[in-house]
Order: sequence, then C-alpha cells, then structure tokens
Amino acid sequence: MSNKRNDQRDLALQALVSRFEKRKEPGNSLFLSAEEFDELLVHYFNKHDFDRTLEAADLAITQHNFTPEFYKWKALIHKINLEEDEALAALDKLSIYAPNDEESLMLRLEVLIHFEKREEARSILDKLQSVVEGDAKHSLLAFFDGLLLMQVNRYDDSWHAFVEAVRLDPYQEPALDELLNATEFEYLRSQLGKVLQRVLNKDPFNDLVWYYLGLWYDDKGNDHKAMEAFANARSLQENPRYNLEYADKLFDLDHYQRALKVYGTYFDSPESEESYETYMRVGRSYQMLGDIDKAKASFFRAIELDPNMYDTYQHLGECFVVEEKWGVAAYNYGRAVEQLNHTADCWMGLALCQAAMNETEEAETAFRQALEMNDRYSEAIVAYAIFMVDCGREREALDLMTDSLERYQDAGLLYGTVALHLMCNKRQLALEYLNDALGSYYEDHDLLLDWYPELNNDAEVQAIFALHRP
Repeated sequence: MSNKRNDQRDLALQALVSRFEKRKEPGNSLFLSAEEFDELLVHYFNKHDFDRTLEAADLAITQHNFTPEFYKWKALIHKINLEEDEALAALDKLSIYAPNDEESLMLRLEVLIHFEKREEARSILDKLQSVVEGDAKHSLLAFFDGLLLMQVNRYDDSWHAFVEAVRLDPYQEPALDELLNATEFEYLRSQLGKVLQRVLNKDPFNDLVWYYLGLWYDDKGNDHKAMEAFANARSLQENPRYNLEYADKLFDLDHYQRALKVYGTYFDSPESEESYETYMRVGRSYQMLGDIDKAKASFFRAIELDPNMYDTYQHLGECFVVEEKWGVAAYNYGRAVEQLNHTADCWMGLALCQAAMNETEEAETAFRQALEMNDRYSEAIVAYAIFMVDCGREREALDLMTDSLERYQDAGLLYGTVALHLMCNKRQLALEYLNDALGSYYEDHDLLLDWYPELNNDAEVQAIFALHRP
C-alpha cells in the first residue's frame, strides 16, 4: 500500500510539473495553490534547477503576494546565483510581510553574511541571540558568528565559535566542515581531533562526528585510525559517503577483497555517484587480486567518466601486459603519455611493450623519455640496459650502469648491475658488485632473483647470500 501511495504521489508531481512547464503554451493558463507551489519549488531545488526554481517562486509571488515563504525562496536562489541586489530586494519584501519571523531573520542573516554586509549582519545576529531558544538555533547562530569573525580575520575567535556551534549541536555539519576544511584554520587543525573526541565521549553514537574524525585522521595520514572511524560511522548509520570513505581506506591499506565488497554496497545505494576515481580504485582492486577481466571493465568505465586521466590508461596497459597483448598494451600506455601529469612509469611500460614487439627505435625513444623524466629511475635504467644487451649493445649497457652508479646508488640499481654483468658473462665483476649490494641492501636481495631467477640454483651465489645473512 505504501508503494502504491508513493507511485500516486510521483504521478501527481509529474502532472504538476508538466502543467507548470506548459503554462506558456497557447490556450494554457495556470493557477496553483500555495501547497502546489511548495511542491514545485522543492522539486526543482532538489534537482539543482535553480532557474526553474526562481520561475516558480516568481509566479508564486504573483499569485500569492502576501506569502513570506515564496520571498524566502526567491532570496535563497538569488543568493545561490550570486545576485546580490536581487537577493537583498527579496529580503526587503520579506521584511514587510514577516518583520520579526525568526526563520526570515535567519535567512536575512545568512544572505547578508554571504555578501559580506557585516554591520547589518552583526546587528541581526545580536538581535537573534537574545530571542531564539534551543541549542540547535543557538548552534546555528554560533556558526554565523564564526563566519563573521572569519571575514574580519579573527581566526582564533572564529575557530572557537565553530567549536561552540558543534558543542551545542554535534550534528551541525556546516560548522564541522569549516573546522576541517577552512584554510584559515590550518594552524589550528591539530586541535580538531580532541574537539571531536570530546563530542564522542558524550555521545559515542554520533555517526557524523565519527565520519569527520575519520576525515581528520585521513588528512593526518593515519590510515588505520581513519578506517576505524569510518567503520564506526557506517555501523551507526547507512550512508553512501561513509561506505565510500571506508572502501577507499580499505583500498589504501591493500584490503582489496573487503574494499570491493564495500564498493558494491556503495553502488547499490540510489544516492551513489559514479566517478573516475572510484572506478579506478575498483579496477585496481580487481587487478591486484588477479581478476583481469573485471579490472579492465572497471578501467574502461573510469575512462568513460573521465578520458583525461593517465593512470587509468597505465593500469589498463598493465592488464594487457599480463595477457601478453603487447599491441593493445602499448596503445594504452601511448594514451597515458598523452595525458597531463603522466609519470615515467608510463614511458617505461610503453618501452617494454615496444621492445616485446621488436619495435626497437620506438622502444629506444620511450626508454629515453622515461629517464628524461626521472634520471634515477633504477628499474628503467636496468630495463634499458637489458634492452641494449638484447640488441647486441653490451658495451653501451655496461657503460650505462657504471655511469649511473657514479651518480647515485640504491638497491635496485646495484642488484640490476649484478644481473646485467651476469648476462654479459662478466661473472667475477658481477660477484664483486653482489658483495657490495649485499653489504648495503641485504634485505632487498630478492630483487636480484627477480632480474635473474636462475641464481636460485647457483651454489656460489647462494653461499654469498649465506655469508652476508644477518
């Protein structure tokens, strides 16, 4: 029965919207009750169709000239559209029909602050503070006070006003948002954790504050604490954004299977939104779990949502490399290097694919591009040297490694040098480099086995490993 009533309401609203939008057609006239205008205004506002919202408000005023609610709508939309004169004119009309109405004064205060009419705003704020009752209303006034103080650069006082707003109403999200995100509070942000924890000590079932505590931990780089806070928030209230933040944090902490489950819950919600970033993370989760087909499907969807992000093409390329589809992989790496902010990894991937297809000149160019972007990219240096060896250019390859070692050292470069000398049948020199590498980077010696797996069965090399074992 409930679903039937909802369907009937939806049909009635559709009919009302149709009548309103066809009102200017020849032969049509329209007169609506105040209640019908209310429905129209809410409908268009929720759709973010502010032009139609304003049209409805204007028509409502012509038909119900003395109804304050419609002037409120008009002032609100003009404020959203940054139309200062029109917003203030609507407020002036509103003050005629509802001079002492609290809600009208609150709206006037909001609009005045928005357009930085501080003197009049402060006067109204003082008036409201003496007449309103209840913590929720005083919380809202504290929030407005914080905004006014921020406008005159009194940041400490502004911070305390927002904190007071949250104390009075711990579900007052605009104040929480300012405390977390306002750049003016960067020097005070470290205090926010204690502020939120005090609220939770009084009410541990406040899902919104758990959520903001998670965001604060996330900003601080404390992934595990953030994950716990988001988990608490979603356990208290089913909310798509809680699920999304929790899933993202699971992803960040490499819990890919659990992340996919929560992403699924998020997408099941009618309030979920598709974004490149979310599909990219879903794709990476599948990729890391070895489900290449689902990974590719997610990456393709990410590209549909935003075709200008290099990392999606890069990860698609990686998927096709796993399938040894070198041409398709190279195509995607090629798309990656066309995008802004691409990394040396993209050129490296392209080079390896082109090398696999014996496109020697193109691979050479791609390797050089990778090293031009990062001349200490050890993996690319070693891969380029191996490519040279495969092309019969052993001397150049050895010189590349020697020159690189003169500039810097790290585990990848040293173990890569060992592998390359072994490939070039320079075993004695390779073992000398191996001793150097093990002396400085023993814990990374598996890198050598990645480059040269045959060494797992090399007794002499295994003996050297044992000699250096801590």
